[in-house]
Amino acid sequence: MTALSAPSAPSAPLRAGETGSGAKRSGPVLLGMLRRRELQLVLAILALGALSSALHPSFLASGNVSFILADSVSTMVVAVGQTIVVLGRGIDLSVSPVLGIAAIGVGFPAQDHNLSIFLALLIVLVIGMALGAGNGFLVAVVGIPPIIATLATLTIYGGLQFIFTGGQEVVNIPNAYGNLGNANMLPGVPWLIVVGAAVVAVVWFWLRRTVTGRSIYAVGNNADAAFRAGAPVRRILFLTYVVSGLLAGLGGLIYLCHVGSADATTGSDTNVNLMSIAAALIGGTTLLGGRGGPVGSALGAVFLSEALQAMIASRVPPIWEPAGVGALIVIAVITDRGATPARLLARRPFREPSHGPQ
Repeated sequence: MTALSAPSAPSAPLRAGETGSGAKRSGPVLLGMLRRRELQLVLAILALGALSSALHPSFLASGNVSFILADSVSTMVVAVGQTIVVLGRGIDLSVSPVLGIAAIGVGFPAQDHNLSIFLALLIVLVIGMALGAGNGFLVAVVGIPPIIATLATLTIYGGLQFIFTGGQEVVNIPNAYGNLGNANMLPGVPWLIVVGAAVVAVVWFWLRRTVTGRSIYAVGNNADAAFRAGAPVRRILFLTYVVSGLLAGLGGLIYLCHVGSADATTGSDTNVNLMSIAAALIGGTTLLGGRGGPVGSALGAVFLSEALQAMIASRVPPIWEPAGVGALIVIAVITDRGATPARLLARRPFREPSHGPQ
């Protein structure tokens, strides 16, 4: 015979209004999900789409949705690079001319010599890494504050962009470029969004699943503590600017494929600096460093593209577009619970001590 187990104690009856333990936990879990910036952005994108569709019935037509998504990808890729820099408690104000130099750097050979997309990809990555390394050298090696260093390279690289164009404009790229930049995989789903999603996935894995990626978060949270723990802080800061430049270069190729032209003002004429910073901040990356990620920045880029298209559909004058983006930046910073003005002002730049781990 098998022994009978002792009967379990009867559970206390539920009072009116009470639910089981699973239901008790579901409330906080749901509240926590709603506080995630990524979910908030998805809801905001859907809400703005629904509102714009109610006002303009053709807003959610597959052609317009495809354009919004494709138009967001260059900003998305640059914003992901900006996110990496901001996670390390820096900022990159030179992404506009880096994108522009990359676009014209492959645009003229493509127009005049039918340069293949594969070679164009290699060229823009090299251009972006080289220009990003210049920023990294000034910030991580020379020790110039990021906002001053990249403001200087914004001017330097912008001047180089004018010199390289020689007053000419790229206006006739091969069909392969235009097909990549404007063709759809499915109705309303452009191929470019697949490229953007791939970049986001790779960067997310690198930041979350590798030692170097996690070190960027550690440096952004507390560079002094990270240094004492043995992290090569200056090397990590240098790397963030190299990767930002690389992705800005890739954004230049994406822009060229989508728009089909490039000139001396490419990048600055579309406010790439402002848009990339806005997408990162709207996506939940804090100016304090150490918090945020590429997924939120990608969604922020899509939201910005949708918002600008909604302004166009509503016949808002283009001169107001930067003001609208600026207002979204202010809202993003205000709603960031961790980035209070006092904490932003309290952050000191990293100073490597004379003795410590190498």
